[in-house]
Amino acid sequence: MKLQHLIILSTLSIFSARAGETLTPASPPATESSEWQFMGAVYAPLMGLNGTIGIGPVSSQVDLPFRDILKNLDAGLTGAFEARRNRWSITGDFIWLKISTSVKPTPISNISFKEEELMASLALGHEIYGNKKTTFDLLGGAALTSLDAELGLFTPRLGTTQRSNSGSQSWLDPIVGLRLRHRLSEQWAVFATGLYGGFGVSSDSCWQALSGVNYRINDVASIALAYRIIATDYQNGTFLYDVKTSGPNLGVVFHF
Repeated sequence: MKLQHLIILSTLSIFSARAGETLTPASPPATESSEWQFMGAVYAPLMGLNGTIGIGPVSSQVDLPFRDILKNLDAGLTGAFEARRNRWSITGDFIWLKISTSVKPTPISNISFKEEELMASLALGHEIYGNKKTTFDLLGGAALTSLDAELGLFTPRLGTTQRSNSGSQSWLDPIVGLRLRHRLSEQWAVFATGLYGGFGVSSDSCWQALSGVNYRINDVASIALAYRIIATDYQNGTFLYDVKTSGPNLGVVFHF
């Protein structure tokens, strides 16, 4: 395994919910009501990475398909929620992951990596168009990313027993966007979200495109499958994250 693959694994969690790009629990449009309606979801993001990542003096081009992402996942928790009342909604998304791995890029060296990352986003939505089957929501909010990473290089045969680099980064990005939901039948619905943020506040830019389909099993639960593309361009000193991520997201949605 090359060093660039190791660095890719270290940044797995950044793909999933960067910059408020939440996997909103997908549901058919609800009829207007004065009562609050809630949805919660747990989901699995399986996305690949392509771009440039730098941690301290280490910088590398990365190219990893989504099928290789979960090999070095130690722990993780992902979820999303939405609260809706009439034309207003509040949407949140979070991901917490711990990753560690070690590889031998050459016969005389060994590389180790550890990472813990928390990402959370919150957006306020307002329905700008709606009928019994279709809704368009205008979204605005912010997303937080917090990353703690350590990279170590062991080369005992060259007289160097250990060299390590570690660092922590946290940043907050504003985001705006649009969300579409359309009900095809009592069970089936489609949805799409487009978001843009950063604006040089923390990230230079970040954007997301998400589309998928939702199947409602009963009044309580449904299954959502989506395809997601997220692009983020962030740099602070020697820390660089300029990456596009894409792949499928599968989730179970609960309605209450």
